[in-house]
Amino acid sequence: MKQITRIIALLIISTVSFACSKGGGNSSSESGAEVRLSIRNATVEAQSGSQFLEISCDGSWTLSCPADWITLSKTSGTGSGSVVITVSANESKNDRSAAITLTSAGKSAMVSILQKGLKTTPKATVTTGNASSITKVSATISATYADATSAPREVGFEFGDSADMGKTFQVQNTPTGTSGSFSYNITDLGEGKTYYYRAYAIIQEGDVILTFYGSVRSFVTQGATTNPTGQRGWFELPAMNIATSGNYMYNASDQDQYYAYHISPDLTVGGKKARNYTVCFSAKHHCPLWVAAPRHAVYVGSSGRTEAYQADPDIPSDIQYNSKSTGGGCNKGHMLGSAERTATSATNRQVFYYSNIAPQLSAGFNTGGGGWNLLEDFVDKQVCTDTLYVVIGCYFDKYTDGYGKTASPGKISFGGRSDVSIPTMFYYILMRTKSGNSGKSLKNCTASEIQCAAFVRTHTDDLKGQKPSAKEMMSVADLEKVTGFTYFPNVPNAPKSSFSASDWGL
Repeated sequence: MKQITRIIALLIISTVSFACSKGGGNSSSESGAEVRLSIRNATVEAQSGSQFLEISCDGSWTLSCPADWITLSKTSGTGSGSVVITVSANESKNDRSAAITLTSAGKSAMVSILQKGLKTTPKATVTTGNASSITKVSATISATYADATSAPREVGFEFGDSADMGKTFQVQNTPTGTSGSFSYNITDLGEGKTYYYRAYAIIQEGDVILTFYGSVRSFVTQGATTNPTGQRGWFELPAMNIATSGNYMYNASDQDQYYAYHISPDLTVGGKKARNYTVCFSAKHHCPLWVAAPRHAVYVGSSGRTEAYQADPDIPSDIQYNSKSTGGGCNKGHMLGSAERTATSATNRQVFYYSNIAPQLSAGFNTGGGGWNLLEDFVDKQVCTDTLYVVIGCYFDKYTDGYGKTASPGKISFGGRSDVSIPTMFYYILMRTKSGNSGKSLKNCTASEIQCAAFVRTHTDDLKGQKPSAKEMMSVADLEKVTGFTYFPNVPNAPKSSFSASDWGL
C-alpha cells in the first residue's frame, strides 16, 4: 500500500513539473515584464493641442481609445517609446473625458485624460420695458433679455422713488433660455408720484457670475398733472396727453409714446425763437409715430445738410437707433426733411435727430422718383405765405391704400438695432388757409376759409413714379379712425370731416 502511494505522489510531481516546463519560459518572462502607460498632462484646456504618451513595454503592443476627439499618431508597435496624442478643441461648455488603453501579451495599462469645457464669459443684453396697468397705487414693470450665454440664474428689478432707487424685486419664476421676458407687479405706491426702475439679469458661466442691467426708466402713477392739449397752442399739434418723468415727456395714457418739442436755438420769428418740430416717438417700434411742424419760407436758407445724425436728447436713448446704419432694404427717411430746415445750421442739426428718422424702402419709395419723394415734392408746392401746418406720420398695422397696394407688419435690422418695426404706411396731413396769403391766423378763420386733408401711401416700392392723386386722399377725421390720434385740436374750426381734391390742385 505504501508503495502504491509513493508511485501516485511521483506521478503528481512529474505532471506539475511538465506543465511549468511546457509554457513556462515565455509565461514566466511575460509575468515579470512591465507594461506601463503614462501621460504628462492628464487634464487639458478646451483648446486643441498635442502631447506625448509614454509606453513602457518589452513586446508588441496596441493602443485603443473610443473617443473621436482624440487622435493617436499610431495605435500599434513594439517596445518602449512615445506616441503623439492630439485632442481637438472642445466647443462645448461641458468637460469631457476618455480612457486610452495599452495592451500587450494579455496585459494592459490605462490612462484617462480630461478636457475642460470651453470657458465662456457671461453675457446678456437686458432691456428695461415700459410700465403698464398704472393706477394710483400700482403698476406692472417689464423687461426682456437676449443674447445670453445661458439661462439667467436670477432676474428682477431695482426700484425706487428717486433715480438712486434702493429696492430690489426678484422675479420668482425666472425664465429659461438665452432670451425671454419677465415682469413684476408693484403695489402700495403713492398717488401722482414718479417712480424709477431698471431691470437686471444674473448670468453664471462656471465660477464667473455677472449682473447685467437695462437702462433706468420711470413712470408716474395716476393723479399726476397732465395736459390733453399738448401744453402749447400750436396749430399743427395733435392731441398730447402729457405727463413728465425727470427730463422726459410721455403719453400718460400710453407709456409707449414719448414726446419732444424742438425749438431752434438761433432762428427767431417775431422776436421769439422759432419752433422747429414736435415728435411723438414709439418705444415699441423704435420709430416716430408722427412729427408735427410748420412749413414757411422763413425756415429755408443756405445752411445745407449738416448730416448730424444723433440720438434725440429729449427722448430716452435706449429706445432710439444707436447708429446711422441702414438695413432691411431701407435708407434713412426724414419725416421733416432736411431741405425744409436750412435757415441755420443749428436748425438743420435738429432734423437729423434719430427721432425724426424712419426706415423707408430705398428702391422705389425714398429715392429719385420714389413714391414718398413725389409726395414730398407735392407738399413743397403747398407752402404758402400764411404758413402750411403738417403732420407726417408712420403706421405699423397691415394697410391697403387707395391704389390697392398692401403692406404687412415686420421687423428689420436698422440703425444698429435688430428690433425696428418697418412702417406699413406713411401719411402727410396738411392744413392751411385756402387763399394762402390771407394774413389771418387760423384761429380767426372760419371753416370755409381753411382746407385740410390727409395723403396716405402704403410703404411699397410699387408706387415709384406715381404722382399724388385723389386716390390717396382722405379726410382728417377718417385718418383719425385709422391711427387713433386726434389731429388739430387747437384749430376747432378745421374742416376735418371733409376735403376737396380740387383745393389741392388734384
